[in-house]
Amino acid sequence: MSPAICAGIYNFSEFRNVDDRLRGRLVFLDFDGVICDSLPECYAVSLAAYYSLYLKTAIPSVQDGTNEAVFRHLRPYIRRGGDYLFIQMAIHQGLSLESQTGFDALISARQDLDDPFHELFYAARNELFRTDPERWYALNPLYPGMKSLLERQAEDSSYLILSTKEAHFIAEILGHHGIDWDEGRIYCSGKERKLVFIDRVMDQLGGTRALFVDDQPDHFKGQSRHPVRCLLADWGYVMPSWLDNGFAETVSLEDIKAILDAG
Repeated sequence: MSPAICAGIYNFSEFRNVDDRLRGRLVFLDFDGVICDSLPECYAVSLAAYYSLYLKTAIPSVQDGTNEAVFRHLRPYIRRGGDYLFIQMAIHQGLSLESQTGFDALISARQDLDDPFHELFYAARNELFRTDPERWYALNPLYPGMKSLLERQAEDSSYLILSTKEAHFIAEILGHHGIDWDEGRIYCSGKERKLVFIDRVMDQLGGTRALFVDDQPDHFKGQSRHPVRCLLADWGYVMPSWLDNGFAETVSLEDIKAILDAG
């Protein structure tokens, strides 16, 4: 599995739809929790991956939605695909996880499952997409206003998508929603820290500064060699404490367009 789909080397003087005051700036948009509400799909896929592929047993029938509610509560701790199976494991085993530290400790204790869980998650996602694509698309709605925002920036090469999700799945979802987005402008960071990944992309593309929108503040930790303004999407999978503790600058769906336009 390739760790990233890398874009080409762009000449900023040839960017289309880029205001002079914004030249040299790159915009990195996370996908899950910023552009797309993928929680329904991730819940369905991780159920199949954990029970059918890992435990090799029938998926439990849950009528009251309790497990899905717990899944939603734990979703903010996720960093990449395999983590969803750790959530399913925690639910199955009745583990109480009330912090990012506790969730990370679970993964650390079962490091042997980290990569296998990631592979099983993508195997289940591929299977659902292959056997029932319409259901798969329906489980990946876009957040309000994101379709028009991405359509408006579809020809602006300074706008990039940076996710831990594999690029071709993102391209499929965008295409289904009628958004013609160059797959070369979709990056998969894999296990690499996103700020480190952003540094490398900025070096490759000649960017001088960046705006980075994500819903997981852990991706803002660490140092960058470039000026990077980090914005926490308050509509994504965030804990209330993340919005209240002042750790990161926040942005709302109502304000995101104006902030992006202002630079």
